[in-house]
Amino acid sequence: MKYSVILFVDSSLIGGIESHLIAMSKLLERYNIMSSVLFYQDHNNRELYKRLENANITFGFAGGNLKSLNEILKMFPRSALLHTHGYKASIMGKLVCRWQNRPCISTYHAGEAGTGKVYFYNKLDKLLSYFSLNFAVSSKLTEELYNAELLENFIPVNESTKVLGLKNNDQLNVGFVGRLSHEKGPDIFIETAKRFNTPNLKFHMFGDGPMVNELDLSAVSYHGQCDQQQIWQQLDVLVICSRAEGLPMVALEAMANGVLVIASPVGQLPQVIKHLSNGLMMTESTSDALHKQLNNVLMLSVDQRSYMLGNAQRLVKQRFSGEQQFRQLDRVYNSSLLASLPSF
Repeated sequence: MKYSVILFVDSSLIGGIESHLIAMSKLLERYNIMSSVLFYQDHNNRELYKRLENANITFGFAGGNLKSLNEILKMFPRSALLHTHGYKASIMGKLVCRWQNRPCISTYHAGEAGTGKVYFYNKLDKLLSYFSLNFAVSSKLTEELYNAELLENFIPVNESTKVLGLKNNDQLNVGFVGRLSHEKGPDIFIETAKRFNTPNLKFHMFGDGPMVNELDLSAVSYHGQCDQQQIWQQLDVLVICSRAEGLPMVALEAMANGVLVIASPVGQLPQVIKHLSNGLMMTESTSDALHKQLNNVLMLSVDQRSYMLGNAQRLVKQRFSGEQQFRQLDRVYNSSLLASLPSF
């Protein structure tokens, strides 16, 4: 059955959800499915809007309230499916779709519970999962939702590889890439960087977020927001020291681009990163655990690193290239549309 997809999102910073949106838009395009991105409101996120424009992805804005979303959806045919991302968009989307008797599909990305208003919104969003068909990016999240199935993140996979360009351990560039917020653990990364007094490791931070003005960045090279491809060209090792996660897009992007991943054992990461086979796994999200794994990296030979990076790239191509994810999406899109059509 022919359908189109509206990817409805609330976003004020560039992060995993935003990378997922671009990957999903391009995946749907690959299978000739029309899609567009609708933002809950205009957060003046110019860097993200520029990325969407460069990828030829159509996007627009709702007015930040239920009434505006209701009026916008009325303009679309019933075959236009609303797929929400992020708790505010998810809550609004479910409510408006109930009013209009439309199907709603939601993807749950966040592994953290949050605090204050975020905690309340996350709780409400999970309670309202009863009114939608749901995907979650980690197995743990699926257990907290109604009508949910695991949909692992995916990325466009290029044939180019950086593995053959491996150098020795004279100096390795180690990076943190992501939102500078407590659940992502930028403080863990910085604390660990301060503990290394060696020319063999150089530490970099890419990203922005609420903690940027409270972090001591003296031990790292801070780059702010950067184009993803520029990031991977500068790094040899990616550190994911999050306290909570779903399945971070940066892990897949690093693996695809020949960057070794060190990860904390949260969310779906232990199901992806196999210690000393395709990356390194910390025992916990602490500076001590990260310090130990960075020392392990320094002891790896070039052949050992090449073996692990080759395994990582093959895994991404086989499991995270979007082919099996599209089959899931297409099945759920079709079943939700069929269920919403009137019977005669």
